[in-house]
Amino acid sequence: MRARGIWRWTLGKWLVFWSVLVVVLLISFLVQAQEPLGEEGDGRGWEDSVKVEVASWRQWLPFFEQEGIATWYGPGFHGRRSASGKRFNMYELTAAHRWLPFGTLVRVYVPGRDTAMVVQIMDRGPFVRRRVIDLSWAAARMLGIRLHPVRLEAYLPPRDQRYLLGFGDGWKPYIVEREAVLSMDTVYTWTEAVRQWERRRKELPGVWIFASWSSGQDSAESRQPYALYFCIGIPRRLGTDSLLSHRS
Repeated sequence: MRARGIWRWTLGKWLVFWSVLVVVLLISFLVQAQEPLGEEGDGRGWEDSVKVEVASWRQWLPFFEQEGIATWYGPGFHGRRSASGKRFNMYELTAAHRWLPFGTLVRVYVPGRDTAMVVQIMDRGPFVRRRVIDLSWAAARMLGIRLHPVRLEAYLPPRDQRYLLGFGDGWKPYIVEREAVLSMDTVYTWTEAVRQWERRRKELPGVWIFASWSSGQDSAESRQPYALYFCIGIPRRLGTDSLLSHRS
């Protein structure tokens, strides 16, 4: 009888112990889930916060990288037909590269100044040793350079048209599901996309530029110059209230 009483008492004690442990673990999990994402410690910034919210954002790696000298060209070539078949416009945000596919988006980063921008390859050149890219007059002016060392990173949208290639502050590239983006404007030239983005971001700092293949096309099917289209948009999951809170 005494042994049976001890067994019942021990079983009851274990039930209480496990019940308390489960409650403690549950409370700890809820507290951690409510902690805000920080910029230090966990290494996550705004981009990763978006990735957590929409569960579809990830950084997109370049398919080509290069370092060298950037130059520019303008008045003497303005209006002439470029190697891509398009007429060169010194006021557009384009560039020339020796072999990158026409239509490729290239992030031009200027070391030392910590500045960058994205241009679209539409011509061939430069053909001088150590020079890796010829920027249009407008692009060079935006970067504030004439003859300067740069780092190039080349990008194209993913073949899967369910995803878009997006650029935000700092021109860092990310891939996001098309359904997770609320499109505000659609344009067909990179220059107009950048100009509209510059106007929009004064009121909505969270606005991004997104690039995609034209309907039914991808890098394997398209002919150069690659026909991309662009849109100005925001993550849908941020919601209207968040957008209004960004307004100045």
